[in-house]
Amino acid sequence: MKKSAKDALGELHQTLQSLFLSTLSTDGQANGSYAPYILDEKGDFYIFISQLASHTNDLLSNPQCSILLIEDEQDARQIFARKRVSYFCHCSVIEKDDSNYAALLDLFELRFTPIMSLLRTLPDFILFKLEIQSGNFVQGFGKAYQVTKEGLVHKDPSR
Repeated sequence: MKKSAKDALGELHQTLQSLFLSTLSTDGQANGSYAPYILDEKGDFYIFISQLASHTNDLLSNPQCSILLIEDEQDARQIFARKRVSYFCHCSVIEKDDSNYAALLDLFELRFTPIMSLLRTLPDFILFKLEIQSGNFVQGFGKAYQVTKEGLVHKDPSR
């Protein structure tokens, strides 16, 4: 039985552990990187990254970013049609005194044990919320969807 687009997108979110992150530096240079993530029940992504990384400083100076989650090459039926979703996001810092900060780091620790018990003690790490503004999901050839707050909208390739 074939999976619905919604189920396939949910599976992509749940099975992958890291996302590709695109940011812009203060001088307009594109920066590509990656980060492990967690996803909350509302569909927001969270990353916990070091201030020593250039993408952290990019996010602090420009809260717009793009993220990509993509099926592993070895799992893809066709290399030209890997399942993938890209999102345009607005990011914000979750401060250490925020009421959700510790609970979010606990979720990171559950997913990324044992390294998180060390990382959460380091003073240079910052917790970011990546709130999806819009996106595109590709389930395969001819199966492309626009992602909106309301859900998935099939893209007609003839337009």
